[in-house]
Amino acid sequence: MTLAELAEKAGIPPRQIRFLIAEGILPPASKTGRAADAYGEEHLAKARRYTTLHGLGMKPAAVKVLMAFDDALPIHQARGVELRVDPSVDPASIDVEATLADIEKALRAYTAKE
Repeated sequence: MTLAELAEKAGIPPRQIRFLIAEGILPPASKTGRAADAYGEEHLAKARRYTTLHGLGMKPAAVKVLMAFDDALPIHQARGVELRVDPSVDPASIDVEATLADIEKALRAYTAKE
């Protein structure tokens, strides 16, 4: 798809797409030129993820770090702590009580540091 098509599908201006590419948040097109831009579904997914994270109130620099880290989905943010879930994990397979115990243990260990 062209830059204009990507921008339309992602719901953001072409200028924003160019900014995301310049910042390394989106990969560049596989071909370039007015009619030859080649953006794919990966570009669209990353652009949508960026706008979702930015819409949660994250600064662009923080979004860039998260997007470079992995594709985990943020499901909760509070008091500077973020809970993220790997999208490949089946929600039905999560042992909530065991996971909460692990999170509590990790937070207690972290906050015990001086």
